[in-house]
Amino acid sequence: MEGMATLGAFALMLVAGTALGAPLPAILLAGLALFVAHGLRQGISAEELARAAWSTLRPIGSMLFLFAVVGALTAAWRASGTIPAIVSWSSQLIAPGTEVIAAFLMCCLMSMLMGTAFGTAATMGVICMTIAHASGANELLVGGAILSGCYFGDRCSPMSTSASLVSELTKTSLFENVRRMLKTGAIPFLLACAAYLGLGIALSGHGSVPNISGMLGHAFSLTAVAALPAVIVIVLSLAKVSVVRTMLVSLACSCVICVGVQGVDPAQLPQILLMGYQAADPQIAGMVNGGGVISMVNVMLVVAISSCYAGVFERTGLLDRAVDVVNELSQRSTPFVGVLATSAISCMVACNQTLAIMLTKTLCEKTEKTGSALALDLENSVVIMSPLVPWSVSNVAVLASVGAPSISLVAAAFCYLLPLWTLGLSMWVHRSPNFSKTPQARLLGLTPADNARSYNPAATTQLAKAA
Repeated sequence: MEGMATLGAFALMLVAGTALGAPLPAILLAGLALFVAHGLRQGISAEELARAAWSTLRPIGSMLFLFAVVGALTAAWRASGTIPAIVSWSSQLIAPGTEVIAAFLMCCLMSMLMGTAFGTAATMGVICMTIAHASGANELLVGGAILSGCYFGDRCSPMSTSASLVSELTKTSLFENVRRMLKTGAIPFLLACAAYLGLGIALSGHGSVPNISGMLGHAFSLTAVAALPAVIVIVLSLAKVSVVRTMLVSLACSCVICVGVQGVDPAQLPQILLMGYQAADPQIAGMVNGGGVISMVNVMLVVAISSCYAGVFERTGLLDRAVDVVNELSQRSTPFVGVLATSAISCMVACNQTLAIMLTKTLCEKTEKTGSALALDLENSVVIMSPLVPWSVSNVAVLASVGAPSISLVAAAFCYLLPLWTLGLSMWVHRSPNFSKTPQARLLGLTPADNARSYNPAATTQLAKAA
């Protein structure tokens, strides 16, 4: 009973703190103090609780370094003209009646390159909403398309911090996870495209598209060279070079282009990488400003503090009953049903994607038999559902930054279709256990390990050794 009261107090603290605008790291520190106090009341020493927290904090050091590299890289991509060039070229493809589908596809592209929903919203999202406003397109639909596109790459880009977090938590390969995410997301992506194309044409406006290329062309050299850092990420990712090495090579290339092509003073580079890029022209500042290591400090603090929770939860057994409930639900239906239900509650309570991921993983760790299966479940549920909660930072930060109406979340088609599609697949695998072994299942990103009822890790290991 005391444990449930502690968890209830934490949930109330999260919701109230978010509503009052308190910094999330501060709320999480208060929550950590609450859980430590619960452990002390159980008779566990402060030293034991500290060791438990450190045991789950220490392994994520490499991930925190990766976040810092991502921050520096996004600033370098702005200063080197990589992001402005892609935005400029993409904006030329928009014609009246195609604003909605174009917003979705352009934000998908940008989020795949940047790996961040917030960064995509602040760059390509702003451009798309500006064009929609000028052309008279339906802003609710465009806002939903932007929200979907931002989280398309936030979910499955090799540069995504959420994808890296899931990979680290489940001890799985990031590139293998990305490959499976792209396959399982293909059908929902095509369905979302069809919906946006049809609705966009039916509800098209009658305005004109602003000259984005002209504005950016005055501040940057928008040649093919500017796209080289993005090409490097794509090529090295396909070659399965480690994420950190890939980003560091792209970062080095961006810095060379900054100085050699864009004329950035070498003495200013450290400040740009640390604090982010700031354009001198206020007309384009809203489109290209941002990035920098400092922009990642908040998410680094959230991940660091949240990771301490796992150790404290394990030592105190605070979530044991909740884990049992999730397991019972999964056994009566499918593992994904348990993960999906837990994700919905975590997203509504945590008000933040990162914490929702960590809470869901902790509660659902025993639902699947392999880390790969759990990673896919998390990516197809909690990661993509977080922006569907109206009071979540994942929703508010994107829609507010682009100036879209808050009701736009109802038009975030991909964010709804992906969990529903995955739910349908999980039910089909549950009823037809042999389906996960077929070529059709592999095309959809499934493996025999995704069938928790029949998969036997020990038997698979023995067969592999015998072979």
